[in-house]
Amino acid sequence: MTREELVALRREVDRIDAEIVRLLARRVDAAAEIGLTKRKAGLKVKDAEREKQVLDRVAETAQSIGLDPLKTREMFRQLISESVRIQKATKPKDLDGKTALVVGGAGRMGRWTCRFLSNRGAAVRVFDAKGEFDGYENVASLPEHAKKADIVVVASPLGTVPEDLKAVVDCGPDGLVFDICSIKSHIAGLLRDANVRGIRIASIHPMFGPTAPSPSGRNVLVCDFGSDDASKETYDLFNSWGARTMMIELDEHDRLMAYVLGLAHLTTLTFAGSLRRSNEKIAGLKEVQGPTFERLAAISREAMSESRRVYHDIQSLNPNTKQMIAAMEEAFRELRTAALDPEPRKFAKLMDADREYLEAE
Repeated sequence: MTREELVALRREVDRIDAEIVRLLARRVDAAAEIGLTKRKAGLKVKDAEREKQVLDRVAETAQSIGLDPLKTREMFRQLISESVRIQKATKPKDLDGKTALVVGGAGRMGRWTCRFLSNRGAAVRVFDAKGEFDGYENVASLPEHAKKADIVVVASPLGTVPEDLKAVVDCGPDGLVFDICSIKSHIAGLLRDANVRGIRIASIHPMFGPTAPSPSGRNVLVCDFGSDDASKETYDLFNSWGARTMMIELDEHDRLMAYVLGLAHLTTLTFAGSLRRSNEKIAGLKEVQGPTFERLAAISREAMSESRRVYHDIQSLNPNTKQMIAAMEEAFRELRTAALDPEPRKFAKLMDADREYLEAE
């Protein structure tokens, strides 16, 4: 029994170690992007005041949960030293000497796009009715700048992308054009027409939000609709910076997103909405929470900080949403019946079927 206990505990240590390594990779990614941002702004890599803030904060956190604050501080001192080395070593490439125009650049993903392109050497301008924001010129004339830019990115809100994409295409741009829409059905015709007209146009979907430091290690979907050269150029741009870039058919995109995005969002909202209707105080629930509840609550809190309009449009603009919701409702009906049945066989059968599906290659 002792041997089995050790194996089980060591397995948990291995799981924790793997999670620590993944978190370290995310920290390295953020450090590299900070280095590019500092270099662009002409700032020094080493920031003694910031380092002190980080060390004081982690020492305080360590003490509050029973860890040795001095040892924790020393471990983080080594992490900071590695971050400084990474920031000094990371240099912009790929887009030196290029110009870029981000349409809708004042939005959250628009701002992410501006930083991504400018950190890699591009001279970035913005065309956005919301007005100018720090660091980027908001141009008044779309035709003048869309025509001449080496890269034009349409990062507008989902509902206004068709209008903005058409306006860009009508400018007859010479450079690469791509959108970053999370839904494609409402612009599919525009994309295909632009390709037929000889516009170098592509369509991508970064599978992450604006808090991601970079695309490194994250999925970026490039939608194929016959624009081979433009798609490859866009693919290479993100792939060169460590993204898990993959090509999918344009018509396949929204069907997959109904579940990857739509179902995930509705499931999170259903969890939060059920708690809200429970008449229980969230503080009381958190006092007695287990790990599953803690993870779901954390995901729900993160979701609530996202754009309400984006979350709505991901549902309403996807023609596959009705089919997804029907599957969700059917799954809930089956679970409701099984959960209220004193006999456990139905519930176990559902869990076994779901596990078999999730573990399939």
